[in-house]
Amino acid sequence: MRISLGFRIIAVAIFPVGAFLLGLFYVDQYRETVFTAELMALERQGETLAQTIGLTDAEYSQLAQSEMSPVTMRQVAQLIASIPDARIRVFQPNGSLILDSFSATGLAAPQSIITTTVDRKKDQGMTDTVLTWLRDGVSYMSSHMSSKTDYPLIKETQSDQAADYLGVSQALSGEAASFIGRDKSGQVMIGVAVPIRNLRVVRGALLLTASGEQIEGDVAAVQYSFFQISVGVLFATILIATYFSRSITRPISQLAKAADQVRVANAKQIDLPKLTNRSDEIGELARDITLMTRELQERAVATAGFAADVAHEIKNPLTSLKSAVETFERIKDPDQQKRLLEVIHADVIRLDRLITDISAASRIDNDMTVAEYETINLNHLVEEFVRSRRFAFDHVSLSVNTAEAPILVRVAVDRIVQILDNLLSNAASFSPAAGEINFTISKVQDKALVTVADQGPGMPENKLEAIFDRFYSERPVDESFGQHSGLGLSISLKIATAHGGTLKAQNIRDAKGKVTGAILQLSLPLSSGDDDLSMT
Repeated sequence: MRISLGFRIIAVAIFPVGAFLLGLFYVDQYRETVFTAELMALERQGETLAQTIGLTDAEYSQLAQSEMSPVTMRQVAQLIASIPDARIRVFQPNGSLILDSFSATGLAAPQSIITTTVDRKKDQGMTDTVLTWLRDGVSYMSSHMSSKTDYPLIKETQSDQAADYLGVSQALSGEAASFIGRDKSGQVMIGVAVPIRNLRVVRGALLLTASGEQIEGDVAAVQYSFFQISVGVLFATILIATYFSRSITRPISQLAKAADQVRVANAKQIDLPKLTNRSDEIGELARDITLMTRELQERAVATAGFAADVAHEIKNPLTSLKSAVETFERIKDPDQQKRLLEVIHADVIRLDRLITDISAASRIDNDMTVAEYETINLNHLVEEFVRSRRFAFDHVSLSVNTAEAPILVRVAVDRIVQILDNLLSNAASFSPAAGEINFTISKVQDKALVTVADQGPGMPENKLEAIFDRFYSERPVDESFGQHSGLGLSISLKIATAHGGTLKAQNIRDAKGKVTGAILQLSLPLSSGDDDLSMT
């Protein structure tokens, strides 16, 4: 199943917010913390009230009495009535109920357990109604997704015995007790039972119970507030993620479409101005693809031109061969047949040399890609090359002028030797008998230079660049036809370019301006010298 990149980006972006939003419905720990804090506050309130009752009872009762004085209860009744947030009960040491804030205040029903139902939807506008439904929905989801164990049921009773109330018996034994539960309506109740003492003697027990409705409401309000914030953040995250997703996936789709056009239709030009002007990685990718496309198109044009040139160059010797063979069949003179065979033989040699050079030229780009480069001293390389070629070119004099300091270059050695061979062959073919060919190695700024100077007739000024074209055929007048394919200098230029260098030609002139020879100059970038030398 295909899942789009844009969908993945949006999903990854909203996952943390969505997980947090889902986690809002699991508020058990927060709820328990709030209830625990409220229970501790109620316990402190109960202890304070129990101490007050104990001190008051000390004024009106004697320790010999087995129960607290009714006068004490009348004195504390007003104090108890001033605490409306809790229901307060006081028990005698024998467990009988002596005071209840319900009867003390004259209320019709215990305030702590009154559940007021309000019709929230009445007199509300549409917006308020929707918000109310949303708030109730959040509360409903929270209550049903909560993982807590529910609180025990607390039964309200009219009994006046301590045994029927949670924690009171424990308080009468001298230990405080606290509890959380729910009444029959489902409302959370919290309560504490603390002993009433007078001089370390337990004189009774105090029971405080309060409703947890306010706490539940506060928890729900906090939860709803976080829900609103989370929904807002989620919505903003979706918008931002969508924007970034489209800013990434749309240009990638455009680039893929452009690449497909190049593949299918071989488009002449791919222009992505809205992408190439970007300053981020997408813009860099677009620029690289545009450059790659143009280079592919240039190579395609060059390949087509190369194929046309090859066809033209091969057609010439083939035409000569065809004519010689047809003529050979018609003539009977042995001398003429011998001359025709010599022509056929020369054309075959020419074809063989031409095909060999064409094969080398067609492989040069790939060969330069996989060639192994190494750092060498160019002085030593040229010296060794000239020394090895002196016997093969004994009709000319070869000399070398090297630089004083080592000149380091990082090159594919075999390919540089191939350039030197082509330059030497070209110079030797134009040099007069006993002429001198001089190799000079020097350094200019960040370039290493190798110049090959001969004493030949030089080159036409308008052909100083054309001599590097494929199949250029400007040769000495006394050279046998077909000795050279015209690819040597073209291949040399490609090798030099692949090394980041150049190959240029110029004529040598004397003081009067007369041409006295030609120079072919190879330039290569200098190496930093960090690599180990492969030739010393």
